[in-house]
Amino acid sequence: MISPTQIRKPENWQDFEKLCKKLWGEIWECSASIKRNGRGGQNQSGVDIYGLPKGEKQYFGIQCKGKDDYSKSKLSEKEIDLEIEKAKLFTPALHTLIFATTADKDVKIEEYIRKKNLENIQNGFFNIDIDSWSDIVDLLEERRNTFNWYINNCQYKDASDVNVLFGSKEEIEVYPKYIQTSKIYRLKRAIDYSILPVWANPDHPLAKQLASMQRLKEPIYSSPFDRKKRKIDHRWCSLPFKIYNTGSTVIEDYKLLVIFDGDKVEKIDDKYRHFNPGPLYDQVIVATENAERRKNRQVFQSSEYYNLIEFIPTNKILVQEDIVRFEVGIIPKDNIEEIAVTWLLKSRDFKKEGKLKLKINPHYEEKREIIEVENPNEVKEPEIILTPKITEE
Repeated sequence: MISPTQIRKPENWQDFEKLCKKLWGEIWECSASIKRNGRGGQNQSGVDIYGLPKGEKQYFGIQCKGKDDYSKSKLSEKEIDLEIEKAKLFTPALHTLIFATTADKDVKIEEYIRKKNLENIQNGFFNIDIDSWSDIVDLLEERRNTFNWYINNCQYKDASDVNVLFGSKEEIEVYPKYIQTSKIYRLKRAIDYSILPVWANPDHPLAKQLASMQRLKEPIYSSPFDRKKRKIDHRWCSLPFKIYNTGSTVIEDYKLLVIFDGDKVEKIDDKYRHFNPGPLYDQVIVATENAERRKNRQVFQSSEYYNLIEFIPTNKILVQEDIVRFEVGIIPKDNIEEIAVTWLLKSRDFKKEGKLKLKINPHYEEKREIIEVENPNEVKEPEIILTPKITEE
């Protein structure tokens, strides 16, 4: 026999609603007719479950209250007021509204419920009551059918869980690269061309002739096969995400949302690229390759929110201890030391949210630039200029 203190709270809101429906169906002796109100996302008018108890002529309603983490859920006066006002719109009018919560008993909340109950009755509305988790356990002890069902189907069933990390860590350091240029101003020195070869003077006829001959050696056209150089911005940082099924159930029909602190990120890249080798390449091969890339694509940058990345796997099943990896690129904004990253995994029967942290540690490449000026008044104090490190390949 399991004692009341050994009865755990449900792992998720779905199991809690199932328990309430089953329990009050037995209490009200209307197990065949008690129902959940609509479906998730619809306006439920403050009522999650409703039924017509045996011998009653008005409906009774239940508002199931809890958070995703049911072991730490709390019920506030503000939530109570909001749900009461919603329930006044339920049709036909309710006889009683019960707040069923996984929260622990709270003397202040129970006192508030009693006051709201009298106030509501005096204004011609429904009765209000509350059952906290220990009350629900007491009711379970008195209803053996629901008790046995809960113990066998929810109490000890396998738990779903998942973790999302940067590789194997919740916090990593990234190193965007910059050029730190020291500009030094100094007076230009006069050149004595009399002691140099004649071609050293750019105004000498021989120097001009040599320059003209050099230009003739340069190609007047470029081959279509010449590879164009591309610019590489070394501020880009690659983030290695890992999704790890740490629970004991299979997670199905899932996707992951990754949200960056938008005020601290310059650019985000999902690293998806079309295959585009050029107009002379076989276009049938190009089209086939791009179709294959689209089919296997899993990482998407949101078209609506610039700071949101979606991971939508081609394989919708994540079995126990399975690991899925993907990468995202970002450019942090200048002078940022830390970026918060929020992740939200949604699946058919489970969801979880977590946070990661990026520490920004810029690397600076030192350069020196000498600027010669003609006028002494143009000589300035040395300047330090920071620019992104961009190279061509």
